[in-house]
Amino acid sequence: MSVKGRKGKRARGKTIDSWKSKLWYEVYAPKAFKEAFLGEIPSSTPDTLVGRVIEILLYDLTKNFKHTTIKLKFKIVDVQGNRCTTIFWGHELTRDFVRSLIHRGSSRIDGIFTYTTADGVVYRVSTFVVTRRRAKKTQKLTIRKIIHDVMQEFAKNMTHEKFIQGIIYGKFALNIKKIAKTIYPLRECQIRKVKVLSIPEGITDDVILDDQEEFDEIELEMAEHGKTVKAKKHKKRIDHEGGERDGGSEEETTDGEAPSEDKENAKE
Repeated sequence: MSVKGRKGKRARGKTIDSWKSKLWYEVYAPKAFKEAFLGEIPSSTPDTLVGRVIEILLYDLTKNFKHTTIKLKFKIVDVQGNRCTTIFWGHELTRDFVRSLIHRGSSRIDGIFTYTTADGVVYRVSTFVVTRRRAKKTQKLTIRKIIHDVMQEFAKNMTHEKFIQGIIYGKFALNIKKIAKTIYPLRECQIRKVKVLSIPEGITDDVILDDQEEFDEIELEMAEHGKTVKAKKHKKRIDHEGGERDGGSEEETTDGEAPSEDKENAKE
């Protein structure tokens, strides 16, 4: 006797759309960036938002086309209602922009350093310099030390807002380039990336950043190197040759015509 198998019916449940259960929250930049609106982010519970990192272009805040190659990162630290507040969490140049700065026949000098600002915020800063031609190993080491020393001076004497301001708007890079080009001709000097490593409790981004603000330049006492020694010798030779020409003209004037006092004595 054969028994036919019985097909069971599948239990069909209702499909739940997870998006319908989520709410949209508005994300705002810190006071340092004028509390600009960064966008909206969905979440089922506000607790899952804290710690998320939002990435935007600096251009979205300034509407300056020069800032389309600069990315900013903000970390959500608090949620009140549907409003999320953030702190600055990092900075980075776009990869295509960095690649466009590298040319054949030049040297790229990278440096990754850790700095602590005057108010205790710790940053990891990645920099790079591009020379006009191939640089020697000693020149690379000297330029890398210049980068570290200049950034160290800025960091230890500034709050985290001012430190970030100088990085984002290229003020520190200009200072570094001004000093480093005395070692070897440079094509570019950029701070490529900044990452926050630690922040003391209670730190907020309250000082409004201004791209027009000027900073006091850092000056370093540099040991004499081949380029400066050569420049001094050249200047000394030019001064010496100029002195000889001036001396020769005086002698010719003296020999060509006697002084008036000698003429009077000759008449007497």
